[in-house]
Amino acid sequence: MSNVLIVIPAGSEPQQAMRTAVDLAKQRAGALVALVVLDADVPRRVASRLTEVGFMAERIGQEVSDTLLHEYRERAELLLRGLAEQAMKEGVVVTPLIEQGDTGDICGRVIRTYQIGTAVLVAEKRSWLTRFLSHSAAVQLPALAGCDVRVMEED
Repeated sequence: MSNVLIVIPAGSEPQQAMRTAVDLAKQRAGALVALVVLDADVPRRVASRLTEVGFMAERIGQEVSDTLLHEYRERAELLLRGLAEQAMKEGVVVTPLIEQGDTGDICGRVIRTYQIGTAVLVAEKRSWLTRFLSHSAAVQLPALAGCDVRVMEED
């Protein structure tokens, strides 16, 4: 299995990790699968927390939640398109995936489906505001069984 998976957190642009993933796929003469997992609960939690602390009225919470999820999807599409274009220039085929649900379940399925040999996980440095508004969407290690895992911290 020479294919490489990069799991990119929604709303981030991990340039160093993407560069590493492209290089690994190129070295292994494999394809790169770029995955962004959208957690529909994150926008709801953000809206709920902002309502709880009195930052906004409860009636607009659903609109905020829907807007955040839409923005995450659009940013992910743009990011993956740019990654695919850059990788193509270097002879690496990229399969862009945007999925919604449990990160561990999705990663496990993608690893099996695309015969992933190496997974690059992006660990974000989180600000106090990010920690306040949401909790980590951690990938459980059993979902990554059977492949080499590299964790890269990005700002």
